[in-house]
Amino acid sequence: MEKFLPNPTIVSKPFWDGCREGTLRLQQCGSCQRFVFYPAYMCPHCGGSSLEWKTTSGRGNVYSCTVVERQAGANDEPIVVALIELDEGPIMMSNVRAANPYAVRIGDRVTVAFEQASEDITLPIFLPADGAGAE
Repeated sequence: MEKFLPNPTIVSKPFWDGCREGTLRLQQCGSCQRFVFYPAYMCPHCGGSSLEWKTTSGRGNVYSCTVVERQAGANDEPIVVALIELDEGPIMMSNVRAANPYAVRIGDRVTVAFEQASEDITLPIFLPADGAGAE
């Protein structure tokens, strides 16, 4: 089965360029100073239009997660699909790669890593920080 990958747009290209370079970049509003994810043309918090791309810490907490037993068209290894609440505020969906997927818990600290999915696309994934979820 074909693997579906993101198709960068004009507004999301800096995010994907950052991933390819090994940095997690998000937009920050010049008016309210809040970070924005998904990439947008205007701030969803205050309506401001002065959004600038900033490199983030790449750290956060598992906000919610589930273990998917089988991936369509992939190997039979279970994967953790998670919502990650970044230290900068936004919540993004990604995968957590842990030695024991069943040990990943809500509240676990994670840090971003990057996985090359194709010649053009590098995906942000998360790894347990300080051994969390690694048992």
